[in-house]
Amino acid sequence: MKIKQTPIHYGFLLVLGFFLTTSLFSGCSTEDDSTSSARDTEPPSSPVNLIAENTTLTSTDLQWSEATDNVGIFTYLVFKNDANLVATSSTERAITGLKPNTNYTFKVKAKDKAGNTSEFSNEVSVTTLSVEAELLHDSGNLESYIGNLIDSAPGASGNEYRAPTTVELNTWDLVIDAILDGNIEIAVQKAAEINYKITEFTDTGLDSQQVFYILEDNRLESKFWGTYVFSKTPERGQLVIQAPHIKYDLNTGKQAVYSFRNNLARALFISGTHRCNHQEKSSCSGSTTTCSAEGESYRISDMAHNVNSAFQRTSENLFDNIPNSVFVQLHGFGKKSEDPFVIMSNGTRDIPEEDFVVEIRDALLTEDSSLSFKIAHIDVDWSRLNGFTNTQGRFINNSSDPCAVSATSTSGRFIHIEQEKSKLREGPAQWEKMSNALKKVF
Repeated sequence: MKIKQTPIHYGFLLVLGFFLTTSLFSGCSTEDDSTSSARDTEPPSSPVNLIAENTTLTSTDLQWSEATDNVGIFTYLVFKNDANLVATSSTERAITGLKPNTNYTFKVKAKDKAGNTSEFSNEVSVTTLSVEAELLHDSGNLESYIGNLIDSAPGASGNEYRAPTTVELNTWDLVIDAILDGNIEIAVQKAAEINYKITEFTDTGLDSQQVFYILEDNRLESKFWGTYVFSKTPERGQLVIQAPHIKYDLNTGKQAVYSFRNNLARALFISGTHRCNHQEKSSCSGSTTTCSAEGESYRISDMAHNVNSAFQRTSENLFDNIPNSVFVQLHGFGKKSEDPFVIMSNGTRDIPEEDFVVEIRDALLTEDSSLSFKIAHIDVDWSRLNGFTNTQGRFINNSSDPCAVSATSTSGRFIHIEQEKSKLREGPAQWEKMSNALKKVF
């Protein structure tokens, strides 16, 4: 009797062989690894003799003695203030990015190849050096000095801008209070606590060699909150000039410095970065296509649309403490065919008792009769670039919530000016028009 044989397909044999081979080898590997791990349960010894050396304002160098293990050390885990900071295979590590005048604790664990970790090493305590509280002195041309700061400010990416804490803003207020009171020694001491410095700057290019106090980031641990300049003996004590978009609105920062210097205004605000520098969004209302073609909320690095900033806090301080202070904020825009050369607003549709917007318009027309204008409280159908979401303007116009609520009535003390480039922003010849107009009005 013949037994009928079932044919075996060649493809089936290939799949079966692959399966058996894979199972065989993967099984061996798994068994070896698990056996090895199960075999090594002994943790390494603790690292010893941890020390910190060469401590600076923002860094320190750690080193320690080698730990031992029955199989071998895989890595060392460095902890800062009880949180794992970094892993390293070396017995030394340079720690950077620390804050001046701040206490830190460090300790180290060893980890072996099986994942066993040692007990902690000894703990070391480190206090970084303090920023020296000293009034600095410099001289030259104020435009050049501030212009260099504008040129070196971070651009649209990088997340360099760091939002201030409530404690830092409270200290900032004390700095501004001291400057306004003429107590520069206290201002210098308080500024050092938040890593800012004050330079007494003599402008040798002005006939009277005017003195200015420059409040700026000392660059040891940059926060990029901006630069603030105060005239020691202002001629226009009510005039405050602001440039919140120094990198995006071309030349508005340098135009602001030019106008401030030539008018000897009370104060000058220059933002610290491009308005799109930080990816985090501001919680304040409004949106823009500046940083994204699709449109999005403003960024926390946008000084005109964020209440949690030194820029905002300084505006609030000066508004409250300098009677009749007026804030002129310089912006720039790309002109469409239907746009005028200048768009101006007091931040509302309301007509103020003293209309500085109209006065500046008339003074600008004296400088350049070819200019055309739209004014929010006169051209009430005009809605483009009126500045109603500007948080400084909202505060100055007594909004109930500058972050979320547009003002409905005006104090008349906030002037928002959008400028086309070729007529007013191109260079010193154009900047002079705005400077002269402010001189006539204030």
